[in-house]
Amino acid sequence: MTSAAPAPRVAVVGAAGWAGSRHARAFAAAGAHVTALVEQDDRAYPLAQELGAVLVPSTKALRPEHAELVAVALPITIQPAICADLLNRGFRVLTEKPVAADAEGAAVLAAASGVTERLMIGYTLHQHPAASLVSQWVGNNEIIAVSVRSVAHKQNVNSWRADPKEGGVAVVNGIHAIELVSSWFDGDPKVLATSSSSSLYGSTVPEHVVTDLEFPAGALFHLQTYWSPWQEPQGLNQGDWSLTIDVLARDGRILWSNDTVHVWNRDGNHDTTSFAPSDLFLRQAESALKFCTGEPPAVTFTQALRATAIADEVVAAAASRAKDAVAH
Repeated sequence: MTSAAPAPRVAVVGAAGWAGSRHARAFAAAGAHVTALVEQDDRAYPLAQELGAVLVPSTKALRPEHAELVAVALPITIQPAICADLLNRGFRVLTEKPVAADAEGAAVLAAASGVTERLMIGYTLHQHPAASLVSQWVGNNEIIAVSVRSVAHKQNVNSWRADPKEGGVAVVNGIHAIELVSSWFDGDPKVLATSSSSSLYGSTVPEHVVTDLEFPAGALFHLQTYWSPWQEPQGLNQGDWSLTIDVLARDGRILWSNDTVHVWNRDGNHDTTSFAPSDLFLRQAESALKFCTGEPPAVTFTQALRATAIADEVVAAAASRAKDAVAH
């Protein structure tokens, strides 16, 4: 009789935050042993007690015997250096998206040891069962245009989200759609037009961004992304993220709205596929545990870096337009 393999050991950095606490509970639910939570103060102490984890003040205290995988959920200006250090010390790392606030900030990660093999970027949208269905459909059709509406429910825009260095809503939320849509097309898209607003919350960052891009083959990409104080009736991530992706092709149309996908072909036939609500953090934890055993990451550093470079162009275009408006 053979004994069962021990549960994979996982440490979570930034465990007291919104995303970090979800990562920790998701890994526990996926069957991992959450061994350590990293926080500078005792805010994560109740969660550590709940999961049977040790609370440590710094990633410097982590050792290989503590974890096969370290999940990092920190403000995106801080994450690259922390992840690079962990990679250089031999850990496998799952980091919250994006890889950095901008491509310049990602340079420290690019130079880290094992960045292509031992780093997985947490773009949870890939974990939704609709993602593979829509991606396959796009690959089989001649795409004319993609339109995305991505809305994240937030009562306030404060803390690190209100830091201009973090990039605003296009970098924090809209980049999910930028990463997924850019994975469907070759080449670097051209930013045709971008506008932004900070009027809803009055913060110091773009809270609402609308941008239009064009990929080299001609496909147009329209993105509207914003934080909203109003929670919508349906949504991803336990109802706090409302997403619609509408793809128009020569021979049909596919519409992904939260947990439902509609497909129309040229002759008007219409099919609908509905999925049970998914805990995307749990699905991502399950994928990351497979990554622990040597499977390739769901989203690689190279793929994520491309999305960050595109977001840089969107943010720059929005800033340029804002300056022009003030000048006139």
